[in-house]
Amino acid sequence: MTYTSIETSPAEGRPYFLYQFVEGDQVWRFTSRATTWTSAGSGGTEITWEPAAVAHGDVVQTSEIERGRLELTWPMSHPFARRYLAPMGNTPVTLTIFRGHEQVLGETVAHWKGRVVGAEVEGQRILLQAESIFSTLRRAGVRAKYQRLCRHALYGRGCGLDIALSWLTGTVTTATGGGLTMTIPEAAAEPSGWYRGGVLRFGTQLGFINGHSAETITLSRPMPELAAALAMPEIDPETGEHVTVLADIAPGCDLRSSTCAAKFGNLPNFGGFPEIPGRNPFGGGSIV
Repeated sequence: MTYTSIETSPAEGRPYFLYQFVEGDQVWRFTSRATTWTSAGSGGTEITWEPAAVAHGDVVQTSEIERGRLELTWPMSHPFARRYLAPMGNTPVTLTIFRGHEQVLGETVAHWKGRVVGAEVEGQRILLQAESIFSTLRRAGVRAKYQRLCRHALYGRGCGLDIALSWLTGTVTTATGGGLTMTIPEAAAEPSGWYRGGVLRFGTQLGFINGHSAETITLSRPMPELAAALAMPEIDPETGEHVTVLADIAPGCDLRSSTCAAKFGNLPNFGGFPEIPGRNPFGGGSIV
């Protein structure tokens, strides 16, 4: 009995799926099976796939880019899916789905491949949106926009700033709203608004800073992992005292040329055109 014979049979199929996510050097592997699954890797190694309550929609082959997307459904509590509720980084996250049958567990085929492009919350579920790898070949490339504000994402490729050199480590003393608003005394060393539009990092979790006033930081989405760490702090086994909860914050940018020059000294990489005239020379009226 082979995968092909089962796949072409009218009613013998008992499919299961393997989900592999790759982001740079990091790899996550999950299976729709109820128990941990181990497969053979290269060089005689073993690959472990963790069981997860994950499912995906129907795979559709179409020439329309939007219809070629695939949605993966995760429970709200799953830590891997929750990481995509924060702003995604510049490194693409590729997804490969393998399909197999319970009768021939050692044989799988690549069922679908693409990349994760976003996530949203629907009730008690997290929906990860992924697009087919072939969709990127049909999409027109991004073109530079002629605008006054900078077109580059802060700390992105066009911006050129290294976020690793911008982190400030601070102590989180309080958190409210499930980790939406928190107090970091070190943030008060800079004027209010300095960190607005920036990034907060707690462990592997990233959050977009929506507001900054003195020592108060507000995120665009709650970070329950941080709130839980404050509510039930770890105990230092040597001293018996609570371990301090630390978070890193990086300053934000309002995308103006003056801010780029004064705050970051990065004007050569500014991606806007602040001298755009206020009147349209082709409008028929006088521009004098």
